[in-house]
Amino acid sequence: MSREAPARNETARQALRDALKDGPLTAHELSARARIAERDIVAHLEHLEKTAKAHGERLEVEPARCDACGFAFKKRDRLSRPGRCPVCRGSHIVPPRFTLFEKIEKTEKIEKS
Repeated sequence: MSREAPARNETARQALRDALKDGPLTAHELSARARIAERDIVAHLEHLEKTAKAHGERLEVEPARCDACGFAFKKRDRLSRPGRCPVCRGSHIVPPRFTLFEKIEKTEKIEKS
């Protein structure tokens, strides 16, 4: 199965950045929207996470969780989907979801004379 490349003037990371602004998406959903192989998504997300601050943005990660017992992987630093649950050893893991938010700049209050 071949994947189409992003638009000619749009980089893969820019396509991901645009897709992430639409709402929480899994790596699989990002792969389909940005037309990037799913195995490459995590590397691009790690780079976007590092450079988001320079763009006035922040990457928010909704942690993966076990479908069987509900355990949430809140302390996990890696952006990839875990293989097994440490509590019940189940392998049905709901993948993490990612969202890119623009930071809201504080506006100065206008003092009334």
